[in-house]
Amino acid sequence: MTDTTRELIRSTASHATRARAPAKKPWQGWLDAELGFRNHWYPAALSSHIAEGAARGVTLLGEEILLTRQDGRLFAVEDRCCHRGVRFSARPLFYTRDTVTCWYHTWTYDLETGRLFTILTEPQAPIIGKCGLKPYPVTEAQGAVFIFIGDIEPPELSSDVPPGFLDDNIAVAAVEPYDIKANWRLACENGYDPGHHFIHNWSKLCIDADAPVPFGWVTSREDIAKTTHYETREPGPKGFTRTIAHTEMPFEATIPAKGDRAEVTVRPPLAEGKSPDVLAAAQADAEHGKVGLWLPCGLKVEDWPFKDVWHVEFYVPKDAGTHTYFQFGCKRVADETARRRWLESEHAELWKAIPDDFTGEDAFARENMEKFYAEEDGWHRERLFRPDIELTMWRRFASEHARGIQTRDHAKGVARP
Repeated sequence: MTDTTRELIRSTASHATRARAPAKKPWQGWLDAELGFRNHWYPAALSSHIAEGAARGVTLLGEEILLTRQDGRLFAVEDRCCHRGVRFSARPLFYTRDTVTCWYHTWTYDLETGRLFTILTEPQAPIIGKCGLKPYPVTEAQGAVFIFIGDIEPPELSSDVPPGFLDDNIAVAAVEPYDIKANWRLACENGYDPGHHFIHNWSKLCIDADAPVPFGWVTSREDIAKTTHYETREPGPKGFTRTIAHTEMPFEATIPAKGDRAEVTVRPPLAEGKSPDVLAAAQADAEHGKVGLWLPCGLKVEDWPFKDVWHVEFYVPKDAGTHTYFQFGCKRVADETARRRWLESEHAELWKAIPDDFTGEDAFARENMEKFYAEEDGWHRERLFRPDIELTMWRRFASEHARGIQTRDHAKGVARP
């Protein structure tokens, strides 16, 4: 190989490398938020998970946290001993109601402040009081425990949940949360995605109800502008909601002819055999609903799966490749009797089945997108079509209004071995 040939190869390779370098996107904050948005409240567990005297290790935005309830009070501290990094949650040890003791070398910390309080092995150790764990703001609402991840003075919890979720006259039925092997941003977009409905042709809930499901929803740019409402007032909640009106819901499409093959007309599985009147009624029924995304990671679907009922979801970042999926059914009630009646009804019982009957298809879809976005530069290689306009609207909105970006350094905590 001649020197000229070698130089040509090097030049070509250098040009190819430069050509592949991704340009900054208008939603760069969204791309940078692999581990989530910092300085926000996140659901961490259901209240039922943290019994009196019990403890639970949780991971939010890469940060490992110990949750415990002592004398009725919730505490959340960094789940990492300052001494040599042992996780308290591996063997939680509480000799008093206001301290946690490391099961390895007996370093004991104040649960409220995180400060190293004593060391049972060496009570006179000079390091006592000079180091400590990060304590986290923690609160409880609607049967869930919320933790604030960040550095600023926490705003009210209402700033970081969908509107109405904390209202007093709401009955809330919780689904058992579970982890999904996909980045949280894929979940956030999947929940709102107007083009994703085709996957629910395989949902047991829809099959049992014999409910026709279209290929997707397609809306013109002009109609999106008419039907989308933004909420940006301080301190929040911040997000946007769109009504389903002015939306095409195709139940039939044609694959064009090719060669000797004639064109083929296809329908989604659950639309097969349905009359035009039945399909029109299904579209009309969908058009009374509203769907909205809310920072940092919440979705609210109104009038689903029944009228006057809301479906609320949170896609909580756990690490770069996993999110925890929280789901709640909500209904406005007149009094405590009505609340109990609804929570004992078949409608509320449905939320125990939803992960298998319906949203399990969403989880399946997210996990099957993960490799493309995690390993194959999908955020820069994706090719979008008209329904994706609404996803890019959210990416821009979230990039502009989130309070901060979580980094891998944040996830290391404050404890220093």
